[in-house]
Amino acid sequence: MKLNVEPLRGFRDIIGSEALYLETVTKKSEELARRWGFDRIFLPTVERFELFSLKSGEEIRRTMFVFKDKAKREVTLRPEATASVVRAYLNKMRGLPKPIKVFSIVNVFRYDEPQFARYREFYQADFEVLGSPSPLADAELITMLYEFYSELDLPFKVIVGSVKLLREILSKEGIEGDDQDHAMHLIDKGLLRELEDFLREKAKEPERAIEVIETLIGIEGGVEAIREGLEVAKEYGVSEAKDLEEVASYLPDDVLKKCVFKVGFARGLAYYTGLIYEVKVEDFPVSVAGGGRYDALSEIYGGERLPATGFAIGLDRTALALEKYGKDVKWKREVAVIPLAPEVAKTALEVQRKLARLGLHSTLLDDFKSLKKALSYVSEKDFKWVVIIGKKDYEEGMVTIKNMETRRQSKCPLDGLLDCLLATL
Repeated sequence: MKLNVEPLRGFRDIIGSEALYLETVTKKSEELARRWGFDRIFLPTVERFELFSLKSGEEIRRTMFVFKDKAKREVTLRPEATASVVRAYLNKMRGLPKPIKVFSIVNVFRYDEPQFARYREFYQADFEVLGSPSPLADAELITMLYEFYSELDLPFKVIVGSVKLLREILSKEGIEGDDQDHAMHLIDKGLLRELEDFLREKAKEPERAIEVIETLIGIEGGVEAIREGLEVAKEYGVSEAKDLEEVASYLPDDVLKKCVFKVGFARGLAYYTGLIYEVKVEDFPVSVAGGGRYDALSEIYGGERLPATGFAIGLDRTALALEKYGKDVKWKREVAVIPLAPEVAKTALEVQRKLARLGLHSTLLDDFKSLKKALSYVSEKDFKWVVIIGKKDYEEGMVTIKNMETRRQSKCPLDGLLDCLLATL
């Protein structure tokens, strides 16, 4: 039987430059978490289906990998991380002092139609702040995203909105629960014709509702867009968007300049209760990060009310954006160690270990047959130095060091290896 070695559709073997880009943004997100005081947590890949079916939104429910385990429980591969974090809070973190700031790297799964930057398994860096009702916490998270994408040197903007106004309008029109979530889904996807049909069927005053919602959807810009949106909403009879004004007032000036405020903005996850935002990279077709406030999710799961806010960085999408803009993420392989005879193999391994302990990126080549072949490999892999250990040198306590960039070569005692490497610069 010949095994099909291709991954399943929508899944990938990530190697070479693609892996380097993904590794780069993953490490950057880990650095971001440490610098901003987030504790790392690890979450299970498989969760109970109802954890996500209760309030993740219809798009998530539609695309989950759902199956029954051997105990006949309905379970799912996690489609996102926030619900898992809140479950973990209810299970193990309730007694911790608040706010609780946690971070995780997760692979998540959605049965989407595979296309550019959309996979069935993908990776996220998830940041959550549990127990803080302050808009300053939201401003902190937006500032963190600004720092992250600025350090990657990508051209980006942050789209900032709040679901409060839209949800208040829908509630005033008698649209609640799943119907309200469906209307928000249509707004998120830009399906305005379907939204109009839905409102005509469900709203108390459909034409008035359509007019105000479509007007709000069209308002975007700087801080003045918030005021403009509030005026429109006030004329209709609602006013719930003070969170946007507060957050904007806390943002540093350079961060504020990167923000585009959209009062009629919606995102796909149904559990958002207030501020929402996402990061867009210029000339890139999909958002690369997003988040928002979800103050009611703990209650939905049977816990106490827990003010909470967070975001996720799409690591695959951010890696693709880095690649699109030609950012260099190559790491320099520094030292290759080449033993030329079996008798020197143990010494070669000790040399390689010493180099690794010194913090140098080192590799031991274990093919003793051909120095020419080994040097060809070293050149192709772009190593900076090579340490050659021959039988005669070994007997004299010496090694040969060659700088592959300058072609300078010298003999060196084993106990002075680092000094000799630096001398060949």
